Amino acid sequence: MCPEQGSGPGTWEGRSKTRFFREGRRVPRQQLQGVPPVKTVTRCSAALQEQPLFAGPAANPAPCAPSPRLNRVPAAGGGAKPAGPRRLRPAMEGELGTWSGNVLDYFLNTNQIKTRDGAEIIWYHAANNKSQMKEAIQSAAHMVEADILLCGEEEGNGEPIMAHPPETNSDNTLQAWLNEIVNTKKGIKLDFKSLAAVKPSMMLLEGIKLHLRRPVWINADILPGPNGSNTVMDAKRFLDTVTSFCPDVTLSLGWTTGWQPQQCNKGYSWAMVKEMAHICDALTQPVTFPVRAALVRQSTSELLWLLQKSNRYSLTVWTGRHDEYSIEDLLYLRENFDKSRVYYDILEPQNSEFRKAIGIEV
Repeated sequence: MCPEQGSGPGTWEGRSKTRFFREGRRVPRQQLQGVPPVKTVTRCSAALQEQPLFAGPAANPAPCAPSPRLNRVPAAGGGAKPAGPRRLRPAMEGELGTWSGNVLDYFLNTNQIKTRDGAEIIWYHAANNKSQMKEAIQSAAHMVEADILLCGEEEGNGEPIMAHPPETNSDNTLQAWLNEIVNTKKGIKLDFKSLAAVKPSMMLLEGIKLHLRRPVWINADILPGPNGSNTVMDAKRFLDTVTSFCPDVTLSLGWTTGWQPQQCNKGYSWAMVKEMAHICDALTQPVTFPVRAALVRQSTSELLWLLQKSNRYSLTVWTGRHDEYSIEDLLYLRENFDKSRVYYDILEPQNSEFRKAIGIEV
């Protein structure tokens, strides 16, 4: 039951030594006979009921129900006065242990890397089926990337599964994947290939929020890029859905791209980076831009300009399986960009060659 207003032990009226303020001065109780009692704020007030006490999926205590988080302070007259609920402080942007926390700070503070250098972060790419997931968990990777589709999307009640087109089936669901990854110390990056998969996936993520205190990146290609397809994720719907369920993630927002051997492959144009900057300007979350290694060197000026728009921005360099690029291209990128703002999710053998070239233990 909610505490009631009125007289009696433990209420404002029942405390003989209580003083009330009236017209800017303190007045003894005996001079306030007949004055209506001062209203107190109880846990049942509409203001408190409208604001959730706890983040994540766990339901708040039912209105008026006793709460174990409610401190009680002895009051004159033998009663107990609620000291007010202990509100959980909302996570601040980039705070250690939050989904939007800086990757380097998190792994530095957990003694998994030695310097604030994005090249130190080891990635496991496409940890989709159960075998790949198990290998990723047992690996030295700091960040595990996986792809999500909606199985049974046509029926309207599909389940998020771990698969990358052209594969549309999997022995692994997102629910099972999260249940395993939550027991590790690894950060995660979820790459969405279907808008329909976003909402049910965010609901599942929200369900483990209190148990997953590490970086969480949510990725989608929202704009057409160099040689890329015009089929992209609807940026507004994607961002609205993600931020409504999980506002404290790091957003990974990219362009569709293509690469052709023995051809002149253009890089990211000014129009492309300016459109991305316009979309991201309204966001408050950290944003990383996945960029294709084979297209980065010819886009240096454009990408430098983009990163200078906000200290919330970073790059994540990735590679296609058959892309041709040189270690010198990566070293050029490293020389021209802040080392703490560029990550390298690249394939072998280039990954080991690059790490060796910059003096990071392989």
